[in-house]
Amino acid sequence: MGTVARFDWDMWAMIVNLANRMMMFARATRGNVAMIFALVLTPLTVLSGGAVDLNQALNARTRLSQALDAAALAVGVQTSISETDAATLARDFLSANYQNREIGSVQNLVVSLDTVNDRVRVSAESKIETIVLGLIGIPYLTVAWETEVQRARSELELVMVLDNTGSMGGSKISSLRSAGLLLTDILFDGADAGMLRIGLVPFSSTVNVGTRFERAWWMDPDGLSPVHSENFSPAANRWDIYDTIRNRDWTGCVEARPIPHDIEDTPPSAGDPETLFVPYFAPDESDRGSYSNDYLDDDMGGYDERARMRNTSKYTNAWISGAGPGWGCTARPITPLTSHRGTIDDAIDDMIASGTTNIPNGIGWGVRVLSPGEPFTGGAPFDQDDTIKAMVVLTDGENVINGRSNQNYSDYSGYGYARDGRVGVVSSSSGTLSNALDARTLAACEYAKSLGIRVYTITFQVSSTSTRNMMRDCASNPYLYFDSPSESALRSAFEMIAGDLTNLRLSR
Repeated sequence: MGTVARFDWDMWAMIVNLANRMMMFARATRGNVAMIFALVLTPLTVLSGGAVDLNQALNARTRLSQALDAAALAVGVQTSISETDAATLARDFLSANYQNREIGSVQNLVVSLDTVNDRVRVSAESKIETIVLGLIGIPYLTVAWETEVQRARSELELVMVLDNTGSMGGSKISSLRSAGLLLTDILFDGADAGMLRIGLVPFSSTVNVGTRFERAWWMDPDGLSPVHSENFSPAANRWDIYDTIRNRDWTGCVEARPIPHDIEDTPPSAGDPETLFVPYFAPDESDRGSYSNDYLDDDMGGYDERARMRNTSKYTNAWISGAGPGWGCTARPITPLTSHRGTIDDAIDDMIASGTTNIPNGIGWGVRVLSPGEPFTGGAPFDQDDTIKAMVVLTDGENVINGRSNQNYSDYSGYGYARDGRVGVVSSSSGTLSNALDARTLAACEYAKSLGIRVYTITFQVSSTSTRNMMRDCASNPYLYFDSPSESALRSAFEMIAGDLTNLRLSR
């Protein structure tokens, strides 16, 4: 955005020059000087007081520049606006941002649309009534400003990574839907077709990629990943186990890959089984002891507790009540990048609140939605200069893996059981496991930022200071972190993010 200011500097230079001459005269020491100086004391006082008027004029110029910048940006995002409508829109923004109570009155507003170079120019003047200079025949000072905006020529790819856990229930999920729709409304309003694409990653303890990817090559249909048989004896392919169960199919959720692939955009490859994704499968837990997800009869007699849980044969021809292997798979499916507003708005409206919080898993999939590689392949290359990639990450609470005093050490989550150390620690302490997830969250944010993704973070009614600090550190800059204690603050956060993204698409 280029800016040019115009002020009546010639007149002011003349005033300053005259004032300097009078001050030199006042310092003279000849006898008749005192008498003569007394005669010019009043105009000298007037000229010295003119600094007050100059200060008013400079303040008016600052306010005018801010108002014109806002007006130019408002016109700039409207790609097919007529000159008449552009003038009306600019006038409305100028009135809203430079109101009558401000210093000076606005005049001579001019809006110019350069369709060849795709630029918008907005200029105006502010006429300021003087206080002191009026005594010597200068009743007004006039300042001018011109703003030029280059319309957006860069594409924007945005993914919203949004907490859909149980604590978001009730009015909170409704507030989140409303704020998300506000963001899409602002960004799609006036956007060129194909220049804007938005995706959505709802997350809870895991992420849902959608059942259409069942047995996709990157979903490890051959059971090569060591994660496949982690909870089964004899070793088994999870896809095959799903096939043996009579009344349960895969619901679309996936588990975190082994560290560091859990948060990174490592291309899946059959040659490196740890890079493949595996279907989420919450095992049937023991009939004995304190467990959260016991849905089958172990029927193993004297076998020890862990052997009873790992018994692969119990799933054959099984009829399951409850969530079964889908226990913890609660989030709606990911919506890949799309330029169709209805598609993303419908996905936002469909969000639900259930499950526990696993922020790093959500961020990892947010990166993959923006990626040009598998699984979604919809993003532009990360090093493409004319594409802005951005991510909004929102949570309403702390990362959670519930520790348990049993052989699994925890409830099942996107990182499996805590006993297997897939989150980076082996512990039955909920606090220790939460801290491990926090560490993966920070690592995920750093990875996203290293790819050039602009990361915005939001906490919604979060009381934990450590979580707020973590989310602030996750953002690309501290000023891109928004703490939202209320619904109105949440809407303001999404509105400011939309405004920032709009401004980024306008070269200055």
